[in-house]
Amino acid sequence: MAGLCQITHIRLSNSYSSSTEHITHVKLSTGTVETREQAVSYIDIGYEYYYTNQYGSKANVETVHPTGRPAYIRTKANTTTVDNLLSLPRF
Repeated sequence: MAGLCQITHIRLSNSYSSSTEHITHVKLSTGTVETREQAVSYIDIGYEYYYTNQYGSKANVETVHPTGRPAYIRTKANTTTVDNLLSLPRF
């Protein structure tokens, strides 16, 4: 069974970004810091990454592989149109 990883913080290539394509690193609840590329690889092999908001609502994270651009992560569609990952604290 693959691991379960909670993302608690993000780092962006541009601190004013409004797109998950600009996430460069994630920090997990264990304190581990991973690059976007590492997170994409782990999710693609079956690890479950998720985000939990301040109210305890959980959103799963998925990978996106656009043609001609680097793969990135985002939360799976839920009741909001805003990507939950961008609301996380920065580190």
